[in-house]
Amino acid sequence: MRQQINVRRALLAFVLAVLALCAWKGPQWLAFGRGLQAYLYGYPLVTSDVTRQVLTAPGIKKRLGTGPINQFNHAREFPDYRFRDVVAPNADTLYSIAWMNLAAEPLVLHQPDMGNRYVLFGLLDAWSNSRSLGTRLYGHGPVDYAIVGPAWHGTLPPGLKRIDMPTQMAWFIVRTGTAGKADYDAVHAIQDQYSLKPLSQYGQPDGVAQEDAHPVDPSLDLTTPVVTQVARMDAAHYFDRMARLMQANPPAAADAPMVAKLASLGIVPGRPFDQRNLSEAQRAGLDQAVWFARAMFEARDHGTQGALEESSAQRWFFDTLNTAMSRLLLNQHNGWAVPLNLGEYHTHYALRAVVTLLGFGANPPDDAVYPKTFVDAQGQALDGSQRYVLHFDKAQIPPASAFWSLTMYDEASFFIDNPPQRYAIGDRDKLHFNADGSLDLIIQHDAPADTANWLPAPNGRFALMLRLYNPRPEVLDGRWVPPAVQKVSQP
Repeated sequence: MRQQINVRRALLAFVLAVLALCAWKGPQWLAFGRGLQAYLYGYPLVTSDVTRQVLTAPGIKKRLGTGPINQFNHAREFPDYRFRDVVAPNADTLYSIAWMNLAAEPLVLHQPDMGNRYVLFGLLDAWSNSRSLGTRLYGHGPVDYAIVGPAWHGTLPPGLKRIDMPTQMAWFIVRTGTAGKADYDAVHAIQDQYSLKPLSQYGQPDGVAQEDAHPVDPSLDLTTPVVTQVARMDAAHYFDRMARLMQANPPAAADAPMVAKLASLGIVPGRPFDQRNLSEAQRAGLDQAVWFARAMFEARDHGTQGALEESSAQRWFFDTLNTAMSRLLLNQHNGWAVPLNLGEYHTHYALRAVVTLLGFGANPPDDAVYPKTFVDAQGQALDGSQRYVLHFDKAQIPPASAFWSLTMYDEASFFIDNPPQRYAIGDRDKLHFNADGSLDLIIQHDAPADTANWLPAPNGRFALMLRLYNPRPEVLDGRWVPPAVQKVSQP
C-alpha cells in the first residue's frame, strides 16, 4: 500500500511538473496532450512499416530476416552483436521472418512434421498485437493455416485452419528451437519445409523463390536502426505516415475514442496529414508532443532516440518519470520486470508503445515470458566493472516446459561483443550444478576459471533478460519470480 501511495504521489508531482514546465494555454496544451497520445498510439504502426520497408527492400544485401515480401526469409545462424534491425534478439531459436501483404488473397502457411522440436509461429498485425500458431496450440504434426486479411471474402478449401487478421500488413516471426550451433543442420532442414504461398496456389508444387533483382532504393536508410529512424521523424512526417497506414490497417473498434481525438488534429485514416490546416498553437503543441515522447523513450532506452536538446533538469525529470511508469506498467519483483500482459494490448497504448521500443514482436505470456532487469539486489545499475551471480535454489530453477535462457544486452537491447561470442546461457548448455541441485550463473566481464556457467558482461552498464518458453502455470499466475542478481565482492 505504501508503495502505491508513493507512486501516486510521484505521478501527481509529474503532472504538476509537466504543467509548470510547459505553461501552455488552450489549443497548444490540448494539441500537446492529444498529440502525445497519438504518438504513442501510432508508434507500433509506424515502426512496423519502417521495419517492413527495411527488411523487404529490393536488392538489399542479404542479412537476418531480409528478402521479398510474402516469402520466408530464414536466418541460418544466430544473430551477433552487429545485428540492429530488431531490438532484443534471441540466441535460443533460429528465426524465420516473413512480411505479408494480405490485400489480394489469403496466404497459406505450411507447418511440417516437427517431431519433438519446438516452433512458435508468432503472427503479428500492423499494430503489433500478437497471436500464436505452432506446436503449443496445434501439436507437432503437419498443419496448414490460411492467413486471411480484412478485405477478403470467400470460402476456404477443406483442411485449412482459418486465421483472420485485422490488418493488411502482417508478419511472421518464427522461432524454431535450436540447441546451439551443432543443431544448425537439423534446424535448416525443418526451415526448408516451411512454406508460405497464395491461396490460389494451394495444393500446387512449391516453386523456386525468386530473388528480387530490382536496385536498392537510394532514399531508404538500410543502416540506421529502425527505432532511431522513427525517432528522427518530425510531427508532420510521423503523423502523415501514420494516417496513410491506417487505411489498410484500420484501428480496432475499441479505438473509436482515440480515433475521434486523432480526427480533431487532422489525423484521419487514409487522408494525408497537413499541418497547414492547424493553428500555430496546435502545430507547436504537436511538435512538443513528439519531443516529449522521444525524451520519455530515451530515458527508457538510452541511445535510441538520437540527439535531444535537454537540460539536466529535463533529463532528471524523464529519468524519474521512466522509473515511476515502469512500476505502473510492469510487475516488478526482486529488481526484475516480469511482463505478463504482452502480445494483446487492447487499449493499453502506452504499454504497447514501450514494448515496441524495447521488445518489438513480443509474444503472449502463454508462449514465452521475458523477465528483464537493469539492477542488482540493492537496486544499483548492473555494470561490468562489478561481478555478479544469479543463484537459483533447486526448487527455483526457471519453470519452462520447453526451455529457458539468460541473455545479456547493452542498454539499447542489443547483443554485446565478447571474445567467446556468447550472448546467452541456459538449460541446453552444459551447466555445472551445485551439490544440492542449485545453480549459480556467473555474470562478469573477465572470464572465471570455470566458464561453464559464465555469461560475459561488457565494461559498462548492461541488462539481463530471462526467457521462459512455454512457461508453467506458476510463472503465469505470479507464484514464481526470478531471484535478485547478487553483487559478488571483488577479490
